[in-house]
Amino acid sequence: MSITIKDVAKRAGVSHTTVSMVVHDDKRITAETKKKVLAAIEELKYHPNYLARGLVQGKTNTIAIMATFFSSFFEMNFLKGIEQEMGDSEFQINEYSTRGRPGVKQQIMEQILYGKRADVLILLSIKPDKSILDEFKKNELPIILIEEEMKGAHTLKTDNYKGGFLAGEYLVKKGRKNIGVIVGEINGDEVGTSPDERLRGFKRALEDGGVAFNKNLLIQIKNFDYRDGKEALKEYLTAGAKLDAVFCAAGDYVAMGFLEEAKRQGVKVPQDIAVVGYDDLEMSAIVNPPLTTIKQSITELGREAFKISVDAAAGKLKEPKIIVLAPELKIRESA
Repeated sequence: MSITIKDVAKRAGVSHTTVSMVVHDDKRITAETKKKVLAAIEELKYHPNYLARGLVQGKTNTIAIMATFFSSFFEMNFLKGIEQEMGDSEFQINEYSTRGRPGVKQQIMEQILYGKRADVLILLSIKPDKSILDEFKKNELPIILIEEEMKGAHTLKTDNYKGGFLAGEYLVKKGRKNIGVIVGEINGDEVGTSPDERLRGFKRALEDGGVAFNKNLLIQIKNFDYRDGKEALKEYLTAGAKLDAVFCAAGDYVAMGFLEEAKRQGVKVPQDIAVVGYDDLEMSAIVNPPLTTIKQSITELGREAFKISVDAAAGKLKEPKIIVLAPELKIRESA
């Protein structure tokens, strides 16, 4: 049986209005009454009905976060940043995964919008259709895009073009001439702009350094996981590719798979192939060999996203906010 606010009021010997005032930390309630009500709440294990409260107040105190999957280190570190910033906030987080299935993105967004399931929606590397974005704007439900940018939405991203440029520039300066690149799908249905931006920055660095970009050394992947890195090296070797470096623009986890397969295949890193990753995950410094990579502060993206969510939900942001964080080259033994 569900415990109601009236049950708490009866146990504490006060009105249900008083219980509501305690729940909302109303300063007019005396310390003695507050103590009595809180004791009743604890004893009865009462939890306020936030959905019902949302229908009355027009707020749910919920932030919806949508991603293709939540299994990669990017999503996990982003959520870590959210959790670090939340503290004892009254906001709750609901996660929605499209699982890469066609049509699910639109379906989930409609459920969140028309079902009034959240006060803010955060999209991780997912680009919404303009029509549904317009519907969110019309209904004054803010959207925050991570690693993507559209007119009318808040944007949080790393300067991926610069990140790709830093990787390419470094490998060229190290004297590498045949440089492969492993990147996420450039024109995938549920990817942000980051794969294309990293690739363009990388190409520009090669051009500036007088090194030709070889399109035959470009591999696009979908899952951004350890296996992708292993399979990428196998693909290079099977094709007889003569490469002396690779930029794993799809992330450190992919680079780690590449390193493991290199060890299994007898390919020496960095002597035969220099490897540069992207992310600077915590474990990147302790793999063998330690991974040279482009650092992007994913947890910082999460912290900033939460701050913007709170302000947007409160109606404090009249114009779309755009935050672009700078990447950094971290040099280690793999390159």
